[in-house]
Amino acid sequence: MAMANNKTQCFACRKEKITYPCEGCSQRFCFVDLAEHKQILTVELNRIINNYDQFKQAINEQKQNPQNHSLIKQIDQWEKDSIEKIQQKAQDCREIVIKSLQTFIDDIGTKFNNLSEQIKHIHKENEFNEINLNYLRNQLKKITEELNDPTNISIPQNSSS
Repeated sequence: MAMANNKTQCFACRKEKITYPCEGCSQRFCFVDLAEHKQILTVELNRIINNYDQFKQAINEQKQNPQNHSLIKQIDQWEKDSIEKIQQKAQDCREIVIKSLQTFIDDIGTKFNNLSEQIKHIHKENEFNEINLNYLRNQLKKITEELNDPTNISIPQNSSS
């Protein structure tokens, strides 16, 4: 009696051998190639386990250090950028105010010099009365108030600019 031929082609080596089915991929392998196929699957499982462990570690790190999350870093950068913009805008405003103050002080200085000339003239001529003194007193008071409280210069609060 002849031995039954139960050989089929191995998926890996393509030789006619006794083969065993792999339930996962539905292919048939000889004993040697089945072991190698199993080893390849084991390596892939180990990669998946490694990726799982790395992912688990990443989750734990984010739980322990939420301040290192990329969204928090974006907020930190937004805060830094906003502060820099505000500081630049404040510096720009300072420069504008300094220029305005210089013009304002120059105007006050001109008024003061005119008043000074009037006082010198009245004093030199020694010709004055109560009306002249009241005028000079009021002009000096007006210039002093204008210097101490410039109404044409103000800083608006809650300004977006």
